[in-house]
Order: sequence, then C-alpha cells, then structure tokens
Amino acid sequence: MKSIFLRLQVFLLLSLTTVMAAQDACPYDLNGDGFIGAGEIVQFIGGYGVPSFTEGDFNDNGVPDFEDVRIFSRYQGYNCPTPVISATSGYFQGLVVEPIDTLSADLVGIIDTLPAGAVTYRLYAEVSDPDVAVAAVWGDEAHPLTLNAPDGLQVSSLSNMGSGFANNVDPLYFPVFPTLEKTSWWALDQAPEDDPDMMNTLINPAIDFGTLLANGALELNSSLGEGWFRYGNLMFAPDLPTASSLKLLGQFTTLGQGGLCGTLNLELRVINDDGSEAFEEVFGAAFQSPGAETLCEAEPECPEGVDLNGDGLVATSDLLQLLEDFGTTNSGPSDINGDGAVNVTDILTLLGSFGMICD
Repeated sequence: MKSIFLRLQVFLLLSLTTVMAAQDACPYDLNGDGFIGAGEIVQFIGGYGVPSFTEGDFNDNGVPDFEDVRIFSRYQGYNCPTPVISATSGYFQGLVVEPIDTLSADLVGIIDTLPAGAVTYRLYAEVSDPDVAVAAVWGDEAHPLTLNAPDGLQVSSLSNMGSGFANNVDPLYFPVFPTLEKTSWWALDQAPEDDPDMMNTLINPAIDFGTLLANGALELNSSLGEGWFRYGNLMFAPDLPTASSLKLLGQFTTLGQGGLCGTLNLELRVINDDGSEAFEEVFGAAFQSPGAETLCEAEPECPEGVDLNGDGLVATSDLLQLLEDFGTTNSGPSDINGDGAVNVTDILTLLGSFGMICD
C-alpha cells in the first residue's frame, strides 16, 4: 500500500511539473487549454488593473495594464507553444488627416441636424508596406492620447448609443438617418462600409468614448493606459491587412471649420516575407487637419520670475514695480535674472513676457 501511495505521489508530482512546464513555455495561455483565444481576453479584462492578477502582469511592473494587453494580444489565435513575435521598426511613416466632405447646407436628420460648414475628416496611419495592420491605439500617463476639436464633434446616439467605434455604425441606416453617415468614430483599419470582422472588435477597458468624443476633447492618460486593440492574429482576419498603405484610424466630423488635432500611440502588426508576424510600437504620433497649424501648439510657458506681484498676469503693475527698483542692487523679485542688480536685462525679460498668463 505504501508503495502504491508513493507511486501516486510521484505521478501527481510529474503531472504537475509537466503542466507547469507547459505553462512556462506558453505564458499567455491563461486558462491552460493549449490555445490563446477568447477565454484569455475575458480572463484578462476581468483582472485588468488588479495587482493580485500576477499571471496577467507580463511586463512585471506590478499590475496588469494596457502594455500587458498589447503583449498578450500579439499571440491571440496561436496554439502552444507560441511562435516568437519580435519587434521591428521603420514601417510607420506618419499620420494623415484628409477632409472628405464639407456641408454646403444644413443636413437635417430625424433626430439631429448638422450645420452647414461641418467638415468630415478621416485619419490614417501611413505605412511603408501594405502588409501592415493596426493592432492597437492607446494613451497612457507617459504618452497621452489627445483629440481636440474646438467646434465640437458629431456623435450620433444611433451608433450603439454613441459608442464611438466604426464597428457599431451600420451603413444600412444611412438612407433613413443621413447624419449617421457623418458621425465620429475610431477604427482599426476598417470603416463601417467595410463590414468590420467580428474577430477584430474594438475592446476598451471602461472608457465612454461616445461621451468624450461628444465633448470635442479627448485625453487618455491614466497610469494603466487606456485604448483599444485587435485580438486574434491576422489569419483570423482574411480582409486584413488592407491593400492600401493608408490604414484607417477614424472619422471625425467637426461642427465648424476650426479643425482638429491630437496625438496618439500605435502598435502595428507586420507580416514578414516568410509569413511570420512582427510588431512595431509608435509613441506620440501627432496629427492635425489642414489649415489648423496652430490649433494644438502649446501656449508658451511663462518664464520664471516675470510675474513680480504674483497675480497670475505679466502686466503694467509688474513693469511699474521693476521701474521703481531700476538701477538698484536688489536680490528681490525685481532682479528677474538673479544677477544681483535690477537693470536693462530684467526689463527686456519682462517686456518679452508682457501679457502672458502665469500659473
């Protein structure tokens, strides 16, 4: 009996060792079924941002975050053991904003009206090789995703309650609801008219894009990272990559002609000549519509020390205070450059900042 019990212990130990070895060889197979699929997506989203979900912390920073989403989504659709998917570079050429329509008259719909002058833009990632697909778009604390449209954006409540994704906009409704065709949405290569493949559904952890887009200003900058990604390798999507070198990222209809601009981060999925996959990460890519050259330029920072009286504005009161101290040996606020004297250099510094608002 003791011998049988010992053999059973050895068998269980060997079985456990085999399972652990298999998991180590396939770390992205979270449910242990030998395949990285939808089950992993559900399990990961449930543990997103939860420090105790250590098996989902692939980058070992202490919490499953959007970088981990991107890491394990590269292996979706593969059996264990997974292939090596390496990093590459040089495929991303920049972002392109193209105006595709400007309304010459009001567009009256059943539930809303778009004003004359509204402009519809489409945003693309330009790549050097058509065999590239966009796998993710996101923003985080280090590299925020921003979108700014000062005139506001058209977001239809008909597009799945204004979710803001191309795959929730049904072209069948365009003849009945004409403003729906002009609604704003994000995409990963495929527009509503392309009938986006269900395996490429956009997934975003707890972000109300519809409301954010409707506000005309969007910023994703959490420490965990926020965004959306494509799950499943390219074998799951026979229509991808698309044949064009311009990969569609979104459509945005501004309610006026003030334009739009912003920054975002991308992950590209590349098909190599041998059929294997690689990925390229792009951080801080900027875009702006034609004719909106100054729309997203940062306001110049107020130089330190020019707001002498601390009222938040460089104005006449500051200049009068400086002139009162002019020519003196002074280590106070009027000595802006800190050289021990209030002189012409201090005056020129203040005049160069005159009118600025200081935090």
